[in-house]
Parts: sequence; C-alpha cells; structure tokens
Amino acid sequence: MKCLACDFGGSSVKYALVDDQAQMEESGKLPAPLDSAEQYVDTVGRLYDEYRNRIEGIAISMPGYINPENGYLSDAGAYMQLYGNSIIDLLKNRCPIPIAVENDGKCAALAEAWKGSLAGCKNAVALVLGSGIAGGIIKDGKIHSGRDFAAGELSYLITDPTKHNELGCAYMSAAMHGLTYRVCKAKNIDLAVQDAASILKWLDENIRMPYVEPDRELKKIKADGISIFQWLSEGDTDILSIYRNFIRTLAQVVHSVQLCFAPEKISIGGGLSLQKRIFRDLEDELQSYYQGMRLGRQLHATIVKSRYLNECNLVGAMYNYLLHFGYS
Repeated sequence: MKCLACDFGGSSVKYALVDDQAQMEESGKLPAPLDSAEQYVDTVGRLYDEYRNRIEGIAISMPGYINPENGYLSDAGAYMQLYGNSIIDLLKNRCPIPIAVENDGKCAALAEAWKGSLAGCKNAVALVLGSGIAGGIIKDGKIHSGRDFAAGELSYLITDPTKHNELGCAYMSAAMHGLTYRVCKAKNIDLAVQDAASILKWLDENIRMPYVEPDRELKKIKADGISIFQWLSEGDTDILSIYRNFIRTLAQVVHSVQLCFAPEKISIGGGLSLQKRIFRDLEDELQSYYQGMRLGRQLHATIVKSRYLNECNLVGAMYNYLLHFGYS
C-alpha cells in the first residue's frame, strides 16, 4: 500500500509517496501554509488531487499537541491558525480517504524505531532539529504521549534562565527559526524576506532583539541553513559566535534528556542534521561536560545519526498511519 505523506514544518511542507516498507518516491516541497485554515486545506487538497489515483490514504506530521485518535490540535507550533481544530475533520471533505495525523517529534521517533537508528531499542529518544526542536520518546517500545499529548516539546526547555521570554528557550538557539532570527539581527538582514517571515516577525514583536547596526539599511538576502553554514565555513566571526551558542544549547538539551530518561540511544535528525560537523562538535561539547563533572558512563548519552535525516517525519507519518489503520 502507498500513502501521501506530508511533513508540515515552520518554513515548508515536504511531501512524498511512501509505501508500507518505508520506500519513498516523488518527493517535493511547498511553502508552509501558515496564513489560514483554508490555505492549509488547499495545500493538502491540491496534493491529493495530483496523487488521488495512486494512494490509499494521507499521513500527516506536524508540530503541536495532537491527539492522534481524532487529529485534534490544541496548541503549540507554527500552525496557530489551526489551534482548536481536528486536522482530520478539516480535511475529510476535501480529501475523502483515510487520514492519520501525529506530532512531528513523535513521527521521527516512530520512523527511527520502525526501520531506523533506534530499531530494537526499548527506551530511546529522537530529536528533530528543524524550525524548532521536536522530540519523540520511545518508552517500553511505544510512543510516550504524556499529559495532553505534550511529551517531547523540547523547544521549550529553558537553556538561558536569565531570559524570561523566547530567547531563554532551546529553540531560539538550537533550531532554524532561532538561528535565522539571531543571524538576521547580527548581520542586519531583513526578517521580512526569510522563509516563515510571519513567524519571525511575530517573534520580533515579542522579543524586540535589536539589530547590531540599527541605522543601516537591512540586507534583502536569505539567512537559511545553507547560507549560515557557508558563512560559518568562511570564518564569519558573528556566525561563529552564534554557532558556538547553538552547540552549547544542543548539548544542554541532550544532557538533560539523558539524565531525565536514561535512553539507550538519542537519534538526531531534521534539516540541520545534514551538517556533518554538528555531530563532531556536539560530541566534543558533551565530552567536556562529562570530564569536567567526572560523570560515569551510565550518564553519558549515546548519540546516533538519524537514518532518515530530514525525511524522518515523512517515514514516521507513514508508520503512524499503518499503526492507526491496523498494520500487522
């Protein structure tokens, strides 16, 4: 069997046809439909129209507190216009086939536990470094949802207690929305021309982090992952400072997860996981903690690279669909 899998992120929606053996084909990417529920439904509907004769269902991964039984999204994540709605109910008239929905971090954990880097683990965690930091917890071989389906929302870990707003949270230092925001402010780059500009401008209204050179004209260039890591490789000192903070924050997240849950492995995926240096630098940062605090091996995290990297949510959405509709 085959489904249309959609991974709704804060900057874009990735899609692919995925079968029951985790094989993907015809993948693509569209702008994130962040403006309204109607725009969201239209985005899925147009994909459904294109593939309707080749699929049996639709499998969706997206941020937020989601009840996978009825698709109800209560809060959290970039799709604020959908809060208080069942994603399944929104889509069922436009796309009259079976639909399954699950949180993005939980989809990542499902993918890695199914056929990826966490296969065979009884207790494990998946981290997805995307627009935010999505987390998925495998407990006793099953997804741990927690109260109100909110387990794994690692974006909101406090990593800088001196800041009493979003700047004190992990996602503002160790995920793309926060990195982009900080880079734009440090390099006098216009927030309005970025992917997910509406989210960045909303953040700016709440944080009001000043530009380094407030009187200079803003540059109309993209500060995406490719640009940021290119500037880093060229030795840009502003970017290097932001990157060092990124690694420190990511190490804090990993170490906190390890101490609280003691998983066998922590898998790291998402778009930022495509940057190989992150894994080396993260291991070095963690080792400096372990040596400085003289921690025994029992408290060391075992970091593994996601098998599916920035496609883990698509694979996990498919596996959630198979579980939901009676996969054996």
